[in-house]
Amino acid sequence: MGTRCWPAGSVVEKFDGPCADRGSGNQIGGVRRPIYMIRRHHLTLFLALLLVFAACGEEPVESNGGDGGALGLDGTWVLVAATVDGTTLALSNQYRVTMTIDGSEISGRAACNGYGGSVSIENGTFSLKEVFVTSMACEPEVMEIESTFMQGLSGVTSATRSGDTALLTGAGVDYRFEIVPPVPTADLIGPTWVLDAIIRGDTAVSTTSTADPATLSFDPDGTFTGGTGCREISGEYVVAGDTVQFTSFGAAGECGGEVEVQDGQVIAVLESGFTVGINGNRLTVTAPGGDALSYRAEQ
Repeated sequence: MGTRCWPAGSVVEKFDGPCADRGSGNQIGGVRRPIYMIRRHHLTLFLALLLVFAACGEEPVESNGGDGGALGLDGTWVLVAATVDGTTLALSNQYRVTMTIDGSEISGRAACNGYGGSVSIENGTFSLKEVFVTSMACEPEVMEIESTFMQGLSGVTSATRSGDTALLTGAGVDYRFEIVPPVPTADLIGPTWVLDAIIRGDTAVSTTSTADPATLSFDPDGTFTGGTGCREISGEYVVAGDTVQFTSFGAAGECGGEVEVQDGQVIAVLESGFTVGINGNRLTVTAPGGDALSYRAEQ
């Protein structure tokens, strides 16, 4: 599929084709895929298009003071309060709205889908140039958050930062973001993490006793290895804010019985992109929607 650069007037558009995932019965490891789940090629396309859109605007965006870095906005932010046309947006902790600014590039997750493009930030002004939004489907209330947020983002005209808070405003739009602490890569990289619980909603389920240990290891060169209990996994990852995304993801081996269910649950969390929490020798990775995996560092 070719890449399309949209003009500044087309700031909230979606594309279909191989990126569409409507949750219509797709399965991995015998477990129905959640409708928010990102396919491997979908994620790769998302990351690749971030780079393309930064280069294909009508005019290059100058970075000599006219970018997010000049206002201290570079970094990853999470939306904590939003008003659009007088209505307060009911945000979800499970489906976060995030924004990452890197000079003249903007990207993030709009509750369900990923978005990215280019932005001009200069002397307190904010102007979205081009943007794309991937076209997955989530629950209706999540899609409502996304639609309202993206509509409001296209109307933002000014941006300021005060401490760890960023304010984006425009006609009828008031967004308040808070800075996201980065992934503690010094603690994440190196140990072999061993899965001991799968968390779905408020319920934690122990790993299958008949399975091999399900592990996860991150290397400094941007690669990872591990297993699901019956299959070996490997690939490449990137870190953005407090989120880890797998840019390539392969699984080798066969599963059956209860282990197959565990395999599907593990892959569903890891493949979606996940936030990272580390407390001592404990690692928790959480996917959009709240499903999580709990690991302990191997002694």
